[in-house]
Amino acid sequence: MGHFAKGSNQSALPAFNKLPRARLEEMHDAAETVIECETVLRKSGMSVVSEVLRDQGTFTTWERYPKGDIFDPETHCQYFYHAHTTDEMLTGENGHFHLFVRPDALVPGLAPWALPGAQIPDDPAARFAHIGAISVDAKGNPLRIFTTNRWVTDETFYHASDVIALLDQFTIELAHPNWAVNLWLSAMVALYRPQFEALLRARDTRIEAWLGEHPDSAVLEDRGLQNTSEMAIDPHWQITAIEAELDL
Repeated sequence: MGHFAKGSNQSALPAFNKLPRARLEEMHDAAETVIECETVLRKSGMSVVSEVLRDQGTFTTWERYPKGDIFDPETHCQYFYHAHTTDEMLTGENGHFHLFVRPDALVPGLAPWALPGAQIPDDPAARFAHIGAISVDAKGNPLRIFTTNRWVTDETFYHASDVIALLDQFTIELAHPNWAVNLWLSAMVALYRPQFEALLRARDTRIEAWLGEHPDSAVLEDRGLQNTSEMAIDPHWQITAIEAELDL
């Protein structure tokens, strides 16, 4: 996987048997939404990839799609899709969705994590936090989820516990570029809520370990540390595990 996976780790799967039933039911509902969106898109000859790239011109490495990103001014959530060079992605990966929330609009006064290399805009409204990324193949099938170092997305870095508290807020309620794509992304975060939480905690552990190993490093700007945690995902496995706990 080359530089893209440098310094990353495969985090342990969360224990579903320790999750509250209400959480499992929310995840199951989200799974139904994910399947519905994928079915509707497929029947229409579309995918989450085709729709974010529709009418965007040539799909160019590193460019963000759709141009200008997708930002919901009411939910204060945002995303874009892009691709790295092939040596920096998984085999079969077409690209990945980077997902964000704007904490100040949701939890005013939330303090960023002032680690070495932190970039903190003076205006709290300009601060955005990366909750994670979802890699997909050319047909839009999900491959993995992962977190990154600050410099990768130019985010404002917050403690994992603060970002985790915002995961349930991630919703994109817009028709552009495609309502089903936005609903799919929102539902994917709900479906994989325990994994996103685990990845964010693993991200902080990796950042702290890196700083311990490189005490003079501006860790959040250190190009030697790119991805901070990652996990392969399998929707069939996820749904089976949820239904086993719910006795469905």
